[in-house]
Amino acid sequence: MSEHTAPTKERILEAAGEIFGQRGFKDATIRAIAQAAEVNIAAINYHFRDKEGLYGAVLEEVFHIGFTRFPATLGLDTNIDPEQRLRAFIRAMFFRLLSREGWGGIAGRGRLIARELLAPSPAFEAVLDRYIKPHKDLLVTIIIEIMGVNPGPEKLMSCAISIIGQCIYYAMASPVIRKISTDNAPTEENLDRLAEFVWLFSLGGIAKIKDATLSPVKETV
Repeated sequence: MSEHTAPTKERILEAAGEIFGQRGFKDATIRAIAQAAEVNIAAINYHFRDKEGLYGAVLEEVFHIGFTRFPATLGLDTNIDPEQRLRAFIRAMFFRLLSREGWGGIAGRGRLIARELLAPSPAFEAVLDRYIKPHKDLLVTIIIEIMGVNPGPEKLMSCAISIIGQCIYYAMASPVIRKISTDNAPTEENLDRLAEFVWLFSLGGIAKIKDATLSPVKETV
């Protein structure tokens, strides 16, 4: 279906995603979105109520696309080895963030992710509850299963944030990485290799945290 024959609501979401991604919520205008979608402002108000409602709908659509195309389990059986579940989790993050089929391939809308990670809007709360918190809970469960012991919430969250942070860094700092190490640039061709390295690196870190939990170092007087 071409842009001009797409349903009105779909055209509005497409245009709004591009403009919000390029300009941010504050500088984007309903008039500019209406012109880009080739609809009148009344149509936007009818479908989305106001600018805030439209922004929330765009953000929901972007997250839905990413997590539907690249679910954290990648369709693997939940009973498989937890190390392989972690591998799938990390690979899904890389492809969700950076691939052409994920947020890296939806142009302006993909920039919304970076904007929201740096400065979350009120609309972010909905996607936080629907997508990110369950994602975090799944990762914590996988880490506990890999360790075979619960090291406590502080260490668990530190492990989870470290793993997620490695993935996000490749997306947020892609231009810098390209300048300092072209071999490690997060290009489409490199995603599998980079995800594999982050997986192995993370397994090493988890093993060390497990050792420290089971055999804590005693302080010397």
